[in-house]
Amino acid sequence: MEWLEFALALAAFLGSHVIPARLRGPLVARFGKRAYVIGYSLLSLGLLYWLIVAAGRAPFVEIWPQWPWTRWLVNIAMPVAVLAALVGGMGGLMLAFTLWGGAHLLANGDLAHVILFGLLLGYALLGLVMMRRLLVWRLAWWRLALVPLIWIALYHLHPLVIGVSPAP
Repeated sequence: MEWLEFALALAAFLGSHVIPARLRGPLVARFGKRAYVIGYSLLSLGLLYWLIVAAGRAPFVEIWPQWPWTRWLVNIAMPVAVLAALVGGMGGLMLAFTLWGGAHLLANGDLAHVILFGLLLGYALLGLVMMRRLLVWRLAWWRLALVPLIWIALYHLHPLVIGVSPAP
């Protein structure tokens, strides 16, 4: 019963990425592409947040210890992930999720987080392979200027939103 919320959140998140593939056409036809993308993005972010919170509430079962150096790795990887997401189009977004998932997988060695970040890393790698043609770099000064601002915001909001400090 202690794992129920995590299992439900995981099923909802994964289901939200499988079911829309079949419903995308009719939803885009009815609401338009922009509304579909905005709605689907908000749904995905909400379910991802629930999944992360549920993983934090799941019983702690250590697979490997949380070594201090892995937090440095996350803090080095995340600005690169933000950069990839901002300048790389959809392929860049998949690259960003790959970096995010891989770095967080190493930093979180408990069972729930290994499942969470392992699956997200695998899913992002699959998406990266499928979207390799969509990796189009859109460099602009304002995108590059946003990278440190977004990373600083994520760093400082992490304890408030996720409940864990990213500080090494």
